[in-house]
Amino acid sequence: MTIQWFPGHMTRAKRQIEEKLKLIDVVFELLDARIPEASRNPMIDEIVGGKPRLILLNKADLADPAANAAWLAHYQSLGHSALLIDSSTGTGVKDIAVRVQALLKEKTDRQIAKGLKPRPARALIVGIPNVGKSTLINKLAGRSAAVTGDKPGVTKGQQWIRTGGGT
Repeated sequence: MTIQWFPGHMTRAKRQIEEKLKLIDVVFELLDARIPEASRNPMIDEIVGGKPRLILLNKADLADPAANAAWLAHYQSLGHSALLIDSSTGTGVKDIAVRVQALLKEKTDRQIAKGLKPRPARALIVGIPNVGKSTLINKLAGRSAAVTGDKPGVTKGQQWIRTGGGT
């Protein structure tokens, strides 16, 4: 008898992410700066493939500054763009738009060369429960667009949200 250990909700979430990848420009992988590798879904590399990715180390104010610098260096050595943020206070959140523009510069240049006006970037935010996805969404949107809570699973559905900064 084969035991299926992979829960159905995880299979569904993986399938939904794979479907949305066709519609988005960049992936925001949100990690807890205090425990970056432990708060990382190991399947994300496989799921997002070659999409431009920005690793956001959230709750950086609660982590050791020396460890933060080491983790930034680690992810950058792997070829990822990484940024320290605190989505509760908004520290570092404004830098996200600058990083996204840099990540998507090639694509934007191609659109301009074709005579097209580049549209605002579409981002997919991924991360394990309680890492601060909804809080980040609310900071980016400049309003309470996503429900937040102190327990996992408060925000269950996917939604498109316009941000104030054009990101």
